[in-house]
Amino acid sequence: MTNFMSVHVVVLGSKQAGKTAVIVRFLTKRYIGEYKSNIDWLYKHSVTFDDMVSNVEILDVSRWPNDSMPEEEVRWADACLVIYSICDRDSFNKAHDSLDLVHRLRAPGYVPIVLVGNKKDLEHCRQVSYEDGSELASQYGCKFYEVSAADSFVEVSTAFQNLIREARTLHLQRSLPRQRKLSIVSMSKMFGAMFGKTSPKVVVKDKRPSFSL
Repeated sequence: MTNFMSVHVVVLGSKQAGKTAVIVRFLTKRYIGEYKSNIDWLYKHSVTFDDMVSNVEILDVSRWPNDSMPEEEVRWADACLVIYSICDRDSFNKAHDSLDLVHRLRAPGYVPIVLVGNKKDLEHCRQVSYEDGSELASQYGCKFYEVSAADSFVEVSTAFQNLIREARTLHLQRSLPRQRKLSIVSMSKMFGAMFGKTSPKVVVKDKRPSFSL
């Protein structure tokens, strides 16, 4: 088992999208339902897949896009996960704004991004088609998943793991000599093909008290 560097993930999306429910589902396998918060939460956890351990910090940004832009947080991140609700067209539009923000702040460099359409269990309330989500992801060159935090840990885990896997591979590419980078990319693709696919420590950003779920 090999330990790697910490991976910083920023999660953006409207409050109606179910960001917290998706994050906690990934970290604990439990569904907690959605609750409202105006505070940015930083979750710290170790995850293991592909026979590798990653120390992951996931920042749940609550103020954007209704308040000030999280420029510092986006620049801090090694990877970005943008969430919308398939039942809320406005949350989809705000996800579009979030993707645009990430690209503007991180250009001309590259940062791994995943777009997630949450609440696919509520098909009868759908306002955003799968095709809409897929087209938006294609526009920004990122992976796209529809998930249900309420129904499936596997779907949520797949989205997060693939995002972390890409960030981890990018870090390794940057840290190794040029002649070894190609082999690392190939190895990452091999892991993805093979695997495709503890409760966390939670810290409130800006020096607020910490607690465990």
